[in-house]
Amino acid sequence: MENEERKKLEEEYKNLKLLIEFHSTYGVLDKSEYEKMVNDILDRMNEIRKMLEKE
Repeated sequence: MENEERKKLEEEYKNLKLLIEFHSTYGVLDKSEYEKMVNDILDRMNEIRKMLEKE
């Protein structure tokens, strides 16, 4: 993995983390939408983490 690609993945991971924090704090979505969104974000964060660990 190139350094630039790694930086993009790290930035995406950081942004996803911020998105979860925002929605946890402000509760913009109803509960079912919130749970689905969080699960989707966590899945993507796990994918990114695995990709970064391969390096």
